[in-house]
Amino acid sequence: MHVDSSVLPRVDGKICLLDDDLSMLKALDRLLSSAGLPAQLFSEPLGFLSYVIRNSVPVAVIDIWLSTGMSGLDVQTKLQGISPGTRIIISTADNHDSVRNAAIKARAIAYFVKPFDEDVFLGTVRQALAL
Repeated sequence: MHVDSSVLPRVDGKICLLDDDLSMLKALDRLLSSAGLPAQLFSEPLGFLSYVIRNSVPVAVIDIWLSTGMSGLDVQTKLQGISPGTRIIISTADNHDSVRNAAIKARAIAYFVKPFDEDVFLGTVRQALAL
């Protein structure tokens, strides 16, 4: 996991989760909910990006490998154009150095490899919300 403490303007709103694995999406939602952190769930990128256009999103947790033809890195790039203040946390089941480096270079504040430590993840989300 990598956390970058770059200072960005604070954004109010819900945490967004984007993952095409519905069981992972629900598990992350339950985890955030148990910590009092409301989330908006998305299983496909276009619906997520459409939501971001209309709503303030402080933190987005994006899966890298999506089965929808658009990768999490593609979504990250588009998200930064729509909402540059949104803090991006990347999650993935496959740890590839080139993908990690690309995500961090594109200003992801954290990169988690599934399965990850829930307490560390929640701490990172809380830190992202406090920026």
